[in-house]
Amino acid sequence: MPNATQTPEMADDAMYDVVAEIFRGDINPMVARHGGRVDLVDIQDGTVVVRMMGGCQGCGMATVTLRQGIETALRQALPAIRGIRDITDHGAGTNPYYAAGTQGQSAVG
Repeated sequence: MPNATQTPEMADDAMYDVVAEIFRGDINPMVARHGGRVDLVDIQDGTVVVRMMGGCQGCGMATVTLRQGIETALRQALPAIRGIRDITDHGAGTNPYYAAGTQGQSAVG
């Protein structure tokens, strides 16, 4: 992961570039193992906006992946991140890695 030392006042455009690199190099290779992908849609006032695709869309572990995996990794690399918002229509997922309500051991959704 890139080592970012930016201040909390970092502009959304600059954050976007750093976050896009983290997604390309770290996040998406991880979720691809389960047939998923996470698209960086935008950064709005320090909040990262994402859409989960493939095995992540409708996955019962998507929230865990988002909060404990992706958000944690982004905050470690870029403390200026204020939060993360998922705009995925999880009800439209056709092939989730873990069906909703299924207990899984992996945190990748």
